[in-house]
Order: sequence, then C-alpha cells, then structure tokens
Amino acid sequence: MERAMATNKEVLLTLRFTYVLGLCFFPLNTLAQPPTPEAVTHYHAALDALDDAKRVSDRVLEIVKTDQPVAPAEPEALATESAQIMRRLNAHLDTAIAGGHAVAMYQKAKVLLAASILKNKQSACEFYGRAAEQGLIAGAVEYVNCIPFYPPSAEYERRLALLQATVQGPDYYESEYPLLTAFPSCFPKHKPPPKPDEDAIQWVIDNARPLALSAREFRGEGYYILAMRTEIDEQRVNFLNLAFAQGCREDFMRVAKYVRDERLKALIKGPPLEAVR
Repeated sequence: MERAMATNKEVLLTLRFTYVLGLCFFPLNTLAQPPTPEAVTHYHAALDALDDAKRVSDRVLEIVKTDQPVAPAEPEALATESAQIMRRLNAHLDTAIAGGHAVAMYQKAKVLLAASILKNKQSACEFYGRAAEQGLIAGAVEYVNCIPFYPPSAEYERRLALLQATVQGPDYYESEYPLLTAFPSCFPKHKPPPKPDEDAIQWVIDNARPLALSAREFRGEGYYILAMRTEIDEQRVNFLNLAFAQGCREDFMRVAKYVRDERLKALIKGPPLEAVR
C-alpha cells in the first residue's frame, strides 16, 4: 500500500514537472500568425452561412413545436437548403482555416460536434487545439475540457500549460467574440425545473442552449479551470482572484473550499462570500 501511494505521488510530481516545463515552451502568442486577408473574408462569409443555417433551423423548430400545416414541398425544400448551406459553410470555414484563422478553427469544431450523432470529439478537439495554439482563449478552454482530468495524464497537464499561457497573453481575436460554449463553470444557468404548464421541449432547448461569452469571460473561465486543477493553495487563490477579476460570476464548483490555509482563503476576492467560503 505504501509503495502504491509513493508511486502515485511520483507520478503526480512528474506530471507537475511536465506542467511547469510546458509553461517554459508555450509563449504561443509570440508564435501565432495573423490570418491572411483571404481567410478573414471567408470567415465572415462562413458567419453569413451560419445565420442562414439558424434561419432554417428556427423554421424547422417552429413547424415541430406548433404542429402547424405546411406546404407539402416545404420540408423537402428546407432539407435541400440546409444541405446547401452546410456545404457552403464548410467550404468557407476550410478556406479560412487554411489561411490560419483561429476562430474558424473554433467554429469548425462546433460544426463537427453538432453533426456527430455519436459525439466523436477527436476531430473537433484537434481544431480546438489548433485554435488554442494560435492564442484563442476560447479554443484553449474547450481543448482542456475535451479530455478527462482524472486519472492524471501528461496530455492533460500539457493542455493546462497551454491554457495558462493563453489566458496570460493577448487574444488577437477579441473583436470576433462573443463565442458560444456549453455549461461554463463560471456562468451556471441555475435553471429551475420545468413547471407543470411549461413547454417541456422549450425548457430542454433553453437549458441546452450554449452561452455566448466575451473574450474577458472566457479568460475568467480559463483561470477558473486552472484554479480547479492546481493542488497548491497559493496558485488556487491567485487563479480564483484572476477569474473573478475577469467577470467569473460564481464559484460554482466550490473551489475555495479546497484552500486549506485559512489565511490564504481570506484573500479570495470573489462574488458574495457564501459563494466562495
């Protein structure tokens, strides 16, 4: 038993060393290259396609919810238009990605996740990682969330190092925010259960709907993730305070409770005290 505990401790120490070492090799914002003008043009064309996709999706949802009579040809027309929009969207995103546009990489990941029935995240995660390496904070946050944090792994520590380097540097894509994310820890919805007379379908849709976060809010989410994953009290308090300074609304995961040093816990400058004590 003692040998097993010693081995686990050695593994954790090795991974922590990897994490610290990774920080030395992740000044990624100095390596990130701006996208080409062509990439920017195609990215904005992709946004137009996303707007069209939302219009079609809203119409389909309206038909399903209201069970209203529709023209016999409309369902097929909507399906055809949706397929055309997706081809156009993917073509623009792929061209923008080839030109180095980090937000196009992020949006491509979202498209892949939405299209995957089995939620095979590998391809999407690769795009999140590429976006993170270009300094996109949203990409770094999603890249960390793509894999389990337990059991400890060198890959997870590498992604944490990438996240820390990203949130501590500039995000050259701030003008492209807000970007969507699902269930961020800093901004929980706290949606009450549906009422008996409430539309159950609409409740599920609203609860699952991603939230649009600004670059500042994503930075706060990133610091909060770092606070959750460190075992060092000083780092945990520092990351929590940085998260709250960037607008993190709530210590939803009760990270502050894991600060063992009461003197350090008193230094937490967060939302109402009951949320962090």
